[in-house]
Amino acid sequence: MVDPNPDTLPTSSDLAGPCPRCGRVSNFQLEATNDLFQVGTQRGIGVLEKVSVLRCYGCRRATVVVETRAKTIATFTPVMWWPTPGAGPLDESIPASVAKAYGEGARCLSIQVPNAAAAMLRSALAQVVQDQGSEAAKGKRSLNEALKQMVKDGSLHSTFEDWAGHIKDMGNAGAHPEVFGDVTQEEVEDLQSLVEQLLQILYVQPASIARARAGRTGIPAAPATSPST
Repeated sequence: MVDPNPDTLPTSSDLAGPCPRCGRVSNFQLEATNDLFQVGTQRGIGVLEKVSVLRCYGCRRATVVVETRAKTIATFTPVMWWPTPGAGPLDESIPASVAKAYGEGARCLSIQVPNAAAAMLRSALAQVVQDQGSEAAKGKRSLNEALKQMVKDGSLHSTFEDWAGHIKDMGNAGAHPEVFGDVTQEEVEDLQSLVEQLLQILYVQPASIARARAGRTGIPAAPATSPST
C-alpha cells in the first residue's frame, strides 16, 4: 500500500482522495478487486489489468476504478474511474453548450488523455465568453484576449487575468501537441479545477442565491446573471 495522497483520485493502493460521487476528499474502503487479464496459471501472478470497487466513507457510495500495468512493471496505473469524476450532472443554471464541452473534457481527463481534455476545457471557456462576455469580449480574435477583456469589463475577477495566457498555451498544446508538446495530467487537472470554480462563480452561486431568495419570499427566481450585470 502506498502512502495516501488526498490530492489524487483513489485507487486500490491509495485509498484516499476526492470522491467521484460526492466530490469531497475522503478515505475509501476497498470492497472487492477482480483480475481482468492475467498471464500464467497461478492467480495473482502476471495480472495486467484489474477492476476494484471502492466505497467512500463520506457519502457511502461506491466507485469503480480500472487499473493496468505492463508485464515488466510491478505497480498498477489507473486508467479510468466510474462514475467519471467531474462529469456528473451540472447545475441547471449552466448553459448546455458550456456543460457539454466541460463534460467531454472531464471524461477525457478521467481516462488519462490530457491533450483532448485540455482542448475541450478550453472550448468550455470559449463558450463561457460567448454566453457571459460583452460584445467587446466576444469580438476578440483569441480566447486569451477575450478573457482579459472580461476582466477589464468586470465580468471576471482580476486574478483570472494571470490565468488567461496559461489557458491559451494549454489549449493550444492540447489541440496541437505536434507543435507545442504534450500537456501533463496534472496540468489539466489544475485547469479543470479552474474551470469548475469559474462555473461556480458565474452560474451556480448566483442561481443558488436566487433560488434561496425565491424560497424565502415566494417570488420566482429571476434568471441568473453574471457579476457585472
